[in-house]
Amino acid sequence: MKKQLYGVVSIWVSILCLSLYWNVQSLKSNQDKLTFKTANALFELMVTARLWNSSHNGVYVQVTDQTQPNPYLEDSQRDLECNGLLLTKINPAFMTRQISELTHKDLNTRFHVAGLNPLNPQNQPDVWEKEALESFSSSDISEKGEFLNKNGVVSYAFMKGLRAEKSCLECHKNKSYKLNDIIGGIRINLLNPSKANLLPVILLHIVFGCVGVFLILFFGLKLIKAYKTIQHQAIFDALTGIPNRRCFNDRFLMEARRASRLGSNLSIIMADIDHFKNFNDAYGHDRGDLVLTRVAKSIDATLKRPVDFCARYGGEEFIIILPDTDPAGAIHIAGLILEQVRGLDIEHKHSDADDKVTISLGVASQKNVPLNYEDIIKNADIALYLAKSNGRNRFEVSGTN
Repeated sequence: MKKQLYGVVSIWVSILCLSLYWNVQSLKSNQDKLTFKTANALFELMVTARLWNSSHNGVYVQVTDQTQPNPYLEDSQRDLECNGLLLTKINPAFMTRQISELTHKDLNTRFHVAGLNPLNPQNQPDVWEKEALESFSSSDISEKGEFLNKNGVVSYAFMKGLRAEKSCLECHKNKSYKLNDIIGGIRINLLNPSKANLLPVILLHIVFGCVGVFLILFFGLKLIKAYKTIQHQAIFDALTGIPNRRCFNDRFLMEARRASRLGSNLSIIMADIDHFKNFNDAYGHDRGDLVLTRVAKSIDATLKRPVDFCARYGGEEFIIILPDTDPAGAIHIAGLILEQVRGLDIEHKHSDADDKVTISLGVASQKNVPLNYEDIIKNADIALYLAKSNGRNRFEVSGTN
């Protein structure tokens, strides 16, 4: 039973481990999807800003130390002077670079416009960006995102292709681009992206696991205890504490088959307390129950070998199985039992056999037990009847061969 209980515990722990694995993977997957959506949303915002810029054919801002004219912008009206202010045109790519510098400082997010054939050398792609751009140009895939770990620093790199529009072709007219061609892409780097918080899930599974194991063991051990109690009650006599007749039947069948198979001796002793009804009538059933218990224990104590077996056969009757025991050995045991019961020195003034509680025994022994196992029990019963007929407080032998 304990093996089955440990098996249930193992199944429970396995289920919890599978659940933990599934939940951890789900959390990680959801976090990855959230990171991807965040990067994609930033991309769309940047694209919207670029569209606004390109729809106005660029915007003019004041020239400062941080914002200098774009040397790669070929436009006769790139720089203008207005009321003493020097203005310079900002195209979408230059605007993206400036926004990237601001977000990198405040949000740990960096934007980079890259192309396979850029106007500005600063827009040259690195190895990861080049692979992404080449895949955009050669397939229907237009976006790529993955976690990168460089020198222990984790980041999420996302890149999506930019298709050529009319406003784009003006600046890239020397690059042989056509409408809707991939002219480059915007890479978004999220530094130290949020990770899935696995601690609550792990702790919850540990708590559920411990509680589950405790409940399984608690109720399982109670069930085992109840099962053993029922099993004990099924094969042991409740009053005397020795095996009952049902247990005897199973044991006798096993020993009889063994003796038949091996050709060995098998002896049976049937015993009956003399005038036990008179004892109950005179001294009461409580004392009668006490006598049954003491006699059962004395018989059981006489049997020294582990293979010897004693059971309550019914009422005041007992039956003993003596495997591998010849008639002489069985007679010796019967004599010991007779003396053992006499030695209990229990008063019984209403017995014709003695003024103490005594017992009568019938001995039967057989070698090469036939298939009809019941004969040896019948012989022991006949011998017991003879012992009672001959005055009780004695044993008789029958059916030995």
